[in-house]
Amino acid sequence: MLKFFLYLFPLVFFLMHSVIGRQTPIEAPPPVWKTVEKPSLLSAPTLSWEPVISQSEIECMAKNIYFEAAVESTAGQLAVAQVTLNRVESPHFPNSVCEVVYQGPHYTGASGKEFPVRDRCQFSWYCDGKSDEPAIRGKLWDGAHKLAKYALSRQKDLIDITDGATHYHATYIDAPRWAHQKKIKTTIDQHIFYGGRKGFNF
Repeated sequence: MLKFFLYLFPLVFFLMHSVIGRQTPIEAPPPVWKTVEKPSLLSAPTLSWEPVISQSEIECMAKNIYFEAAVESTAGQLAVAQVTLNRVESPHFPNSVCEVVYQGPHYTGASGKEFPVRDRCQFSWYCDGKSDEPAIRGKLWDGAHKLAKYALSRQKDLIDITDGATHYHATYIDAPRWAHQKKIKTTIDQHIFYGGRKGFNF
């Protein structure tokens, strides 16, 4: 009898180990397929580049256009702006719009503020002894301001209607002394535009 149990015990142990120790494999969930939409190039934002222009430069240009040619045509006003830009690009003048507009000798008043010497500036409105601020910032000023911003933002693309002029004077005054040394480029509205020197191809 004892011998029978000695033979039976290994068989029972083997059967119990096989049943209890066996682990049922866990099946992985089936893959889930998702539809991914390809981004459309048409829906992508369009990036544009615009030059950064300081408000002071716009203000200086707007004043020059306003006081020099406020009642003239758009072409006449644009010509004044173009002369200002041509001077900025010229090695013979300052390299910013405000410096070009306010170029000339100055003196210091009792208050410590600088003033232009009378009739010694490049653009007569700045040194004529009158106010340098528009009396009314109405339609004429708004037009000059918009044109100033346009000219400064598009200066690399503008067609120079003055043909490179750096000087001009009104048609209703006698020609200044400097005019006799320069070549006439064109006449637009009430201004005659000059550039280069007589006898030279520049």
